[in-house]
Amino acid sequence: MRITRRRFIRRTASFGAAVALAPQAWSEDRKSFVVGASLSMTGPFAQFGQLTDHALRAGIKQVNDKGGILGRKVEFMSRDDAGNPGRALLAAKELVEEQKVDFLYPETLSGLVVSVLPYLTEQKVFTATVGATPEIGDGSKFPYSFQLSDLATKRVPAVATALKELGGTKAGILVSTNPATVALGDGLQKVLPEKYGIQAVANLKFAGDAKDFAPLLQSIRDAGADIVAFDGVSRDSVRIVMSGVQSIGWRAKIVGEPAVVNGDLLEQIAPEVQDQFYSVNYRVATRSGAGVSDRMADFIKELRSFGPIQSLGLSASIRDVVFLVKWANETAQQQKGSTDAEAVKQVLENIASADYPADYALMLGNPRYAGNRHNTGEADYSTFWGLIHPSPLVDGTYEGVPLNVVE
Repeated sequence: MRITRRRFIRRTASFGAAVALAPQAWSEDRKSFVVGASLSMTGPFAQFGQLTDHALRAGIKQVNDKGGILGRKVEFMSRDDAGNPGRALLAAKELVEEQKVDFLYPETLSGLVVSVLPYLTEQKVFTATVGATPEIGDGSKFPYSFQLSDLATKRVPAVATALKELGGTKAGILVSTNPATVALGDGLQKVLPEKYGIQAVANLKFAGDAKDFAPLLQSIRDAGADIVAFDGVSRDSVRIVMSGVQSIGWRAKIVGEPAVVNGDLLEQIAPEVQDQFYSVNYRVATRSGAGVSDRMADFIKELRSFGPIQSLGLSASIRDVVFLVKWANETAQQQKGSTDAEAVKQVLENIASADYPADYALMLGNPRYAGNRHNTGEADYSTFWGLIHPSPLVDGTYEGVPLNVVE
């Protein structure tokens, strides 16, 4: 269908989220490749929606600079799900059935992703996300869903190593009820005594909208913990947990993980307890004097144009999703003569043996999917982690050191 310039302008204005044209001229005879996304732009998890929006836009700009997808300019449209599973499902249905997007990014938060995957599987829609719960990459359950980020299960040895290096001997575990955080907590409870010589004295869970962790922290303290592994679902959870240890006068160290590290930690944490907070983080977002690659520097420059960078590692992972979509569609067209969900699925399940372009991945490189394992469990994590502490936020990075993980 021919899209005139006037119709194109009207269409993108109605989306409210069109990406600028790449420097090369695009053929008006070819329909754009539309990336859709359900995002928490309002509500309790709005920081993730805004971060994801900016990262997707920056990634799409970079893909358009590389010729788009199958020679088609990539456009972007999103719908606000307000962090609500019901609204996320409605958003997915509109984007798939009415807007007929070519690819859907089904949220960043694992719980919301899982809530829409049954529908998307039924519709045979190819999806990819940075949600960390292993269920997202269960190809036997969700054959067209792919996970492109560090797995919650891979965070377990990283957090356990940090607890050990910080001198912990009796660990309390405090996590939200989000699937990815539950997986982290349950994994730590199992491996801490078996592999790290740390006793797991408590494994407590809280609702995502909880506003006071002091009673839970007191229970963990009473159980004899001298260090706490913490995971939440929003940036505000860092402020809440550190306010909690301050209110009960507990000097235990709190060790977070990448999902809770977002924005200026010096603003989120009271000065009196800043020296108690640490977090496992992505090494690319850990300032240790090593500098950044040229490819990452290019992405940082692009991402800055959409606003302040709150989390470089998460943003880079989301950017990598867009490049995965480009590779999967172009490879499926070349090898299968089709870009339907089944063809894309087949090429991604064989990506481990493919020559995946180095500049397509800023984080984990080739995700190495295979068969029904649509997650990054076999990717290279050897230089992936860092350990950070509260410090000035610079382009989504914090001061820290590389973390050499013991598995």
